[in-house]
Amino acid sequence: MYVHRVRCPSCGLVFAGYLDNLGDGTGAVSCPKCDARVVQALPAHYVEQIPLHGTDVPDHRAGHASHHPGLYSQPKRPPRLDLKDLVWIGFRPVKAFESLYLSTNLQRGLSLVVLFSLLYASVGTLFTADVGDLFGYDTTDALVLCLRGFASWIVTMLAFLVFAVVAAVVAKSVYGGRGERSATITLVGYCFPGYVAVSFVLLSIFTVGFEGLDINDFSSWSAAAMDQARWAAAVLVSDALVSMTWLLWIVSRAIGVANDISGSESVLTAIIAAIAAGIVYVVAGAAFRLPIGLSP
Repeated sequence: MYVHRVRCPSCGLVFAGYLDNLGDGTGAVSCPKCDARVVQALPAHYVEQIPLHGTDVPDHRAGHASHHPGLYSQPKRPPRLDLKDLVWIGFRPVKAFESLYLSTNLQRGLSLVVLFSLLYASVGTLFTADVGDLFGYDTTDALVLCLRGFASWIVTMLAFLVFAVVAAVVAKSVYGGRGERSATITLVGYCFPGYVAVSFVLLSIFTVGFEGLDINDFSSWSAAAMDQARWAAAVLVSDALVSMTWLLWIVSRAIGVANDISGSESVLTAIIAAIAAGIVYVVAGAAFRLPIGLSP
């Protein structure tokens, strides 16, 4: 068990290190200066961790005080559908994810992703068919969208799994987190409805803002049409920035709770994972054209 402060009663040296749990609420470690055996009470709410093989640096990141005291030592409750925590994710994500960590499981997290990704693919396909006149699509193109819609669902699921697994790996290997892949997939899965909601809002703004405009022929736009496009683009970009910031906030908190890493570490982890998932979309986009609402 890693602690930040140990005082040797023999030489007075203050150092950090790993205490061997003696089982009676105390831990022991050898003083690095005089080699005296130091026994002291174990601090409350610390996560028991084993140093990496060959690690002899006292402040190695493999051990740290828990960012969610007492959470990981509690027994998990029987899985249940917790709609209250699903709502609270958008406002108090840390508290919601701590509750979900104990009350949900991988099956429920993946079920949410499957359900909302199907809804996402369906709406994206219908949206593309509905605004086909803006992009020069005809009836034949609209029929092809059915197959592309199914492909887009597969790509969405794959990108989600890549995101969650990469986040767990980075959290453990870079920041010394728990590296719980199943917990990361589960909690990030509870963020997916928010991602779908944000996408729907952006699609709605695009539909309303560019209604009646021919995207393929800018030269035919009147002054009023240009003003309409400018305002629509400004609202779209502003909403996208706010929405992406909010999504990064809740997703990073999900990663932080699942892996017991700090807020700044979880944000960086989420960004790295998003880059990895983005590569999946780029590769998929090179293979086939996805519906507009789902394009990389």
